[in-house]
Amino acid sequence: MDERPADLPPWRFPILLVCAAVLCGLPTACRDAPRPAGIRVVRDGLGREIRVPAHPRRIVSLAPSVTDSLLALGSQDRLVGVSDFCELPPGAGAIVRIGGMLNPSLETIRGLRPDLLVATTSGNDPSLARQADSLGLPLYTIDTPDVEGVLKSILELARLIDEEDRGRSVAGNLRSRLEAVRAAVTGRRPTRVLFIVWGDPLVVPGRSSFLTDALARAGGDSITADAPAAYPAFDVESAIARAPEAILTTPQNRALLNGLRRKAAWSKVPAVRSGRLAVVSEAIEQPGPRVVSGIEEVARALHPDAFAGPAPEPSRAARRREAR
Repeated sequence: MDERPADLPPWRFPILLVCAAVLCGLPTACRDAPRPAGIRVVRDGLGREIRVPAHPRRIVSLAPSVTDSLLALGSQDRLVGVSDFCELPPGAGAIVRIGGMLNPSLETIRGLRPDLLVATTSGNDPSLARQADSLGLPLYTIDTPDVEGVLKSILELARLIDEEDRGRSVAGNLRSRLEAVRAAVTGRRPTRVLFIVWGDPLVVPGRSSFLTDALARAGGDSITADAPAAYPAFDVESAIARAPEAILTTPQNRALLNGLRRKAAWSKVPAVRSGRLAVVSEAIEQPGPRVVSGIEEVARALHPDAFAGPAPEPSRAARRREAR
């Protein structure tokens, strides 16, 4: 199975729609127009050279992790459009929803008169960048293959929107928190963990998955880390045979996790015998600044004795996701 877009809700990961049909019906912009004053040429995560304003003022985000990064950089007032899956703070009603991550409404986006669109390799189809370029829509794609890539992307995005000082502060804070987790779990044997992305079929993080790196940073040793795809369908019998010591999943798979306790085939699995089955927030799956909260949460679940004091209170958004 191919890699699912990490920003998408797990029930949508098999869908790989391309926006070409929508895009081809729109007029082509002139590519030979002279460069306006205040325009600079930058190279994005796909290696494409694009022209962007020196100080973008009307930004459209095409993925939740991008929106999280822009909000962390203090740019809510410059967001004019976001994907349907993005979460916004209260009072952000003026920001327009532009559709899904794989099928955004290009007509809606054009109507917002954006001077910058931002996508991600973890959630948007690469063909969208080429098509948007042909329409004269300045789309910058960030690349977040692992947790280090998230920190790098925040700095790149900060430079892109002329918020470098804020970017260094945000990235520095996230790196300090990651270092605190690393220090807490260093010297402890990594917990052999099965992370269930989706239950039917069983979908797990594989070798090239962003999630595999995040679990490792939390002191976990993913039992499916050798799977060749990023998010493969995995044989249930093989998962049982690998004897995970902990099993984690996110709220949409809560019923599945509870069901494992009653299945005879799973009864001898160490995680089930010891009761180490836990539901964690979707933050661990998000290739944006929220992933650090997810890593902290998972580290506490896998190595509770490594952390003194209670866990931090979940954010309001996290409580809403948990309620669903």
